[in-house]
Amino acid sequence: MKFESPAMENVRIAVIGLGPAGLTAIKNLREEGFDAVGFERRDKVGGLWSFSSDTSYTSVLQGTVANISKFVSGFSDFPVPKEYPPYLTGAQVAEYFQSYANHFGLEPHIRFNTIVHKVTRDKLDGGWNVYVTGPDGDSVLRFDKVVFGTGSENSPVWPSMPGKDKFDGIIIHGQNYRGPEQFVGKRVMVVGIGNTACEVSLSLAKHASKLYQAYRRGRIMVSRYLDNGIPTDSTLPWPILRLKYLLDFKVPWLTVPMVNKFMIRKMVSDAARDEPAEAGTSQRERLKRAENRVKKDWRLTPCPSMAHEHPAVQENFFPALYSGEITPVRGFKGFVGGSQVLLDDESVVEVDAVIFCTGYSLDFSIMPELEMDGTCGLPLTTAQHASGGRATAKNDEDGCPTNRRKQPHLPRLYQMIFPPRYASSVAFLNWMAPQESVWCVCELASMAIAQTWAAETSTSLGLGRPPSSYRKSALLPSVDDMNAQVNKYHAWWRKEWDKEPSVHPGFVQAHPFYRFLHEMAGTGMYDQIDHLFSGRGWRLRWKDKRLYKWLSQGPMNSYAFRVFDTNPKGIPGCGRRTWPDARKAVQDAYETYMNYKKDVEVEKSKGSQF
Repeated sequence: MKFESPAMENVRIAVIGLGPAGLTAIKNLREEGFDAVGFERRDKVGGLWSFSSDTSYTSVLQGTVANISKFVSGFSDFPVPKEYPPYLTGAQVAEYFQSYANHFGLEPHIRFNTIVHKVTRDKLDGGWNVYVTGPDGDSVLRFDKVVFGTGSENSPVWPSMPGKDKFDGIIIHGQNYRGPEQFVGKRVMVVGIGNTACEVSLSLAKHASKLYQAYRRGRIMVSRYLDNGIPTDSTLPWPILRLKYLLDFKVPWLTVPMVNKFMIRKMVSDAARDEPAEAGTSQRERLKRAENRVKKDWRLTPCPSMAHEHPAVQENFFPALYSGEITPVRGFKGFVGGSQVLLDDESVVEVDAVIFCTGYSLDFSIMPELEMDGTCGLPLTTAQHASGGRATAKNDEDGCPTNRRKQPHLPRLYQMIFPPRYASSVAFLNWMAPQESVWCVCELASMAIAQTWAAETSTSLGLGRPPSSYRKSALLPSVDDMNAQVNKYHAWWRKEWDKEPSVHPGFVQAHPFYRFLHEMAGTGMYDQIDHLFSGRGWRLRWKDKRLYKWLSQGPMNSYAFRVFDTNPKGIPGCGRRTWPDARKAVQDAYETYMNYKKDVEVEKSKGSQF
């Protein structure tokens, strides 16, 4: 018999932002019985994946294609439609998110066209006051708990722009770009070499009279596919990734250089694949010429390590470089005239417009009381006082960098999610920067939050704990222990930032991070199957050879998160719900992938005959 508790219905939770993080949060919280309400400033779900002509919002472009294949995407109990292509278009991603909201009946619990300005602690009862502006005007709403799922790409970062007042042309940030119409026939410079910068340039390539790509440093840039036509991300099953994460954590000096070398080789190979070489050119010669292009002509190396930054994933950028549609130049330095831009090598180019695709920062001031910093010689502060600035260390601490540059402020979030001081009532889903599909990781984190708060609520109301022989409740450690983990992460991150300033804030340490999420969510994955040398997995192989094959040999997907029944009694906080169709979804995902591989191989063999 399932354990049911009406106590959860009396706990009101605000979920801010309804992209994939907020969507899965509101669904999982309501699944546990909480009264979860969503707030979305747009008129539909999906976050930046739902195209918006409003240039104050970050939005996909009309031609955006996802960088993660459908074989490793999809929410745990809502598979990606089989008819979708290997990589979904932005419109298909938005359609998938909308279908998810419709399927689970989420929209009646969402307030659209509502902006959340700030969230503050209610001093009287320990709840949270949420300040909003909606269709009916301004109001302050009281909630017991809050989940922040507002995304990490809302506040554009601008570089220093000396001489800006001298420039007569167009200056915009990539956030404001929606299409090439206003740039037809113009000379345009796109600043940056990340995914957004590449997408903007590719959309301009057939329309601008001259197109420059300005960047100071290289970037690993790869195709979505291997040379054999198989999506790269589908070739690493669960046990192999667990082993990689373990080695990255224990012996990074060994694995990081190997991964970097592999990815640079793939970049060269992908560039060779696109080279417009004459018939009869050997593969060796193509690779040699491509390497010269990548490393010398295009300056894509040296580049940040894969340990610090995700690669740019593009299909058409190399062809545009080869054709001359995009001209790579040195980094932007400043404006020196009405149409003149100075570059880092002191050369000057004539342009009519500059588009700065220079990234985003995450503004935590929406929760003024959120604690920031507090380790590595940096004083403890709050988001209210840290907003917009950087900090300087006052003294050195063991394991911390000694660089005296102004350092970024970091939020104090246990396992990238919970502020230790307010862990029982606040969670963030927008700071983590995972190496896996962010949709799937956000859903997994949402499961963990729901289980953690269900366990905490059940315990605080004296509803009892599970039997000693049962699965443990997903209770968080003490505040002191959580702060110790935060300090350790801050020290690690600042040490990495000292080596490479482009390291993404919130870049996760995969080995401990994913284990924590799966343990708190109660998926049972690590209990059933781990890396090859752990010894776990043999029992599953013996009992259920087919399931073991699907999990150990097929692409990693989240449907497996709902297969194992770790909480048969349905005790709050002891494990997420299973999904009756999860096993079938895992099988279908495996077979769909294998059929796709066969079809690709057949097409390749046909092509080789001509």
